[in-house]
Amino acid sequence: MLWPDSPEPDPGWTSSDDSGRPEQTIASEWREPDTSINVAGESEASDTRASAEEAESAQPEISLDRLQHALANIGIDEDGNLVLDEIALASLREAFRGLENAGPDTLDELKRYVEAGLAGETGVQAASILGDYINYRKALTAAEADWAELEDLAPRDKLERAIELRRQHMDPLTASQLFAGEDAHQRYLIAMEEVRTNPDLDGEQRQQALSRLREDLHSGALLVDSEGTDAVEKLRSERQSWESMGLSDKTQDYLEQQTLGLVAARDLTGTDARDWQNRYDQFSQQRDTILSAGLSEDEKARQVESLMDTYFTAEEVEAASNWLPEYLKAELSD
Repeated sequence: MLWPDSPEPDPGWTSSDDSGRPEQTIASEWREPDTSINVAGESEASDTRASAEEAESAQPEISLDRLQHALANIGIDEDGNLVLDEIALASLREAFRGLENAGPDTLDELKRYVEAGLAGETGVQAASILGDYINYRKALTAAEADWAELEDLAPRDKLERAIELRRQHMDPLTASQLFAGEDAHQRYLIAMEEVRTNPDLDGEQRQQALSRLREDLHSGALLVDSEGTDAVEKLRSERQSWESMGLSDKTQDYLEQQTLGLVAARDLTGTDARDWQNRYDQFSQQRDTILSAGLSEDEKARQVESLMDTYFTAEEVEAASNWLPEYLKAELSD
């Protein structure tokens, strides 16, 4: 199950199961940088009282201890990559609270500080994600002020604008891993309100629509924007077909995640929607042929995975494989 059965799930929901959390975190790998950082309150440019006061008046005070504390619980996997899960997103939000008024020069100094505090590519990645996230949040604040002037801007349109803005300021795959679960919650809440306020539905139709929405939330269908394709909607009937073929739950889960990943890749890579749909239709037909063949289940899975390279670009295949953080992939399979 992806989310609790609450009728209005909290967009800030986080998994209570820490068994899969990495042992390494930013806190455990942090080494105090052998460098001085020129930010207000932490400046090495303190030759005179006047210069220190001038620096403090030009920008808000930034606490390096607070920044370290905010980022401390972000996990690091065995390859040295940050674990971009719900804890990482909460950590970035906490960091933003102390940095939302930081100017470009200050932010650059703080990125260098983070990069110096973590070894190798881990530091580079952490600094980049921190800077991109802060810039996105600043842009979002400005955009939301403009959106408030638009009386006819529906919540669904506002969400899609926020996602598009996010992809302009952050690496699309990074943004997807960080925000996929939250975006699914928002889609659910928006759709639920649309159903509740739809005057064309009677009581029974409304209950059926709400029940279907809950199924979509738990199945992961709301993790992607499926507008313009019926690939996600068809998963309902395809799952029944896979069951009739005798495919294991593990293989069925893989096939569902493959479909969701390819739909996500369509948006993350900016692929032409019509071209993608044509290729996906051919892929789906060939996949059905493989699944119906008299092969072992392992061989079917191998051939289906290889089939992606035939119909999709390397960029699309990478996005389809990496658009979700590992904890959500595991939740989808439960």
